[in-house]
Amino acid sequence: MGIVQQLKDITGDTGQFVADILSDDISQDEQITFALRLVRLAGHIKQRAASTAGMVVEGGVVDDGSSRRPALSAGAEGRTNHPRPAADD
Repeated sequence: MGIVQQLKDITGDTGQFVADILSDDISQDEQITFALRLVRLAGHIKQRAASTAGMVVEGGVVDDGSSRRPALSAGAEGRTNHPRPAADD
């Protein structure tokens, strides 16, 4: 859940960051702070990806007919246990 929260926070701040960049109204420190947030998030994503290397998730893609986007369906085995709970991310 930590990764999800970081994504939410960064996404919420991205619009203002872009506006400030375009208007040249952002300090060097603010730019570095935003960049470090992105680096930290990328590190957490990389760490999670490395911890799931070799993990097989069963499932499939189905078309529900009501949208243009396919949906993922759970495999026959149900939920797959992750070696480390997502709440620890």
